[in-house]
Amino acid sequence: MENQMIFVRIATIADIKHVDEIVKETESSAIARGSGIAKRSPESIVQKIKEGKGVIAVTGGGEWVGFSYFEVWENNSFVSNSGLIVAPKFRHAGVAKAIKDRIFKISRRIYPEAKIFSITSGAAIMKMNAQLGFEPVTFDQITHDEHFWEGCKSCVNYTILEGKKRCNCLCTAMLFDPHKQNFNTHALTPASEKCEIVLDCISYPRLSLAVGAEGTNAICSALSDILWFSEYTFPIENNLPDPVKITVTHVNADGRQNCTSKECRFTVAIVFDHNYTEKEILNTIKNHTRCKFTVREDVTNVSIIDDSVYEQQLVLNNC
Repeated sequence: MENQMIFVRIATIADIKHVDEIVKETESSAIARGSGIAKRSPESIVQKIKEGKGVIAVTGGGEWVGFSYFEVWENNSFVSNSGLIVAPKFRHAGVAKAIKDRIFKISRRIYPEAKIFSITSGAAIMKMNAQLGFEPVTFDQITHDEHFWEGCKSCVNYTILEGKKRCNCLCTAMLFDPHKQNFNTHALTPASEKCEIVLDCISYPRLSLAVGAEGTNAICSALSDILWFSEYTFPIENNLPDPVKITVTHVNADGRQNCTSKECRFTVAIVFDHNYTEKEILNTIKNHTRCKFTVREDVTNVSIIDDSVYEQQLVLNNC
């Protein structure tokens, strides 16, 4: 896999174009592993996306990377995290963990009192669940909603499930109970949803590649980047306007500044919510501007997703 940015965010209507690929890869993966898995119809995935219940991973170029979704049961008493799938070429790079973290954090934020469960036969997902605070449980400890179990009818192991009266099957059920001790640290409150970054930026003169041309002075270089900061809009999720607000708060106004200045300094304030992580925002800035910048460390920044454990090629974090 090339070293490229991968965005993990809430799926939007524009992502419906990836549904057929998601469904096809989910089925192919189950066949390749020889494991049972409930089939997902394109219509059901489209519905999850329209309801804002899907998390998708895509490259900066728009290529589909991975997907998962959540569903709510028994009057918000339970939330299921299901359908985690990653395209083969992007596996073993931390994408599944990023998606799993995101879908879990969304579930906790929106339904802080709900028990969250996951049913899987994969050891990797079990490990990820355990790291988030899930514990193995019997099937009678998760939802009894008939609509949930209806979804298992398309699994090749459904006869085993029914034969055991839904007490257990070849899959393992894992449950996160927010009311157990030490689990409250996973709760997300509205107060922690807004984060701030302040950048101290410096622009320098740029030489021209054309023979005989003078190039661009520091002030013009700064103006080019300031224009980008002022006009760039991060992708906006459904019903969640302004996920990232960028403001240029100060430009060096030294009276000695002139066209021969060796540098031009300016400051940028960025306020963002849980749709994007600091890492994702900074990588986007690096790819669109030429200025050098440092993150001011005296700014309080409470990030929703701690993505320090992910691979460098990922720009992780969309609820």
